[in-house]
Amino acid sequence: MEFNSTIELLNSDPKSKAYFDSLPANVQQQLLDKYTGAKNLEELRVFGDDLRTSM
Repeated sequence: MEFNSTIELLNSDPKSKAYFDSLPANVQQQLLDKYTGAKNLEELRVFGDDLRTSM
C-alpha cells in the first residue's frame, strides 16, 4: 500500500512507525523536514539509511 506523505505513512503503518521510532531523534527530524514524501516502508528505509550515513 502506498501513502501520500511520510506523516500519513507513519500514522497508518505500524511497521513504518516502528522503524521510524528506532532511528535517532536527529534522523527522525530530518525525515520529517526533508523527506516528506515517503510512500511506503521501503522508501522510508532508503531515506533513513541515507540520512544516517550522511550525518
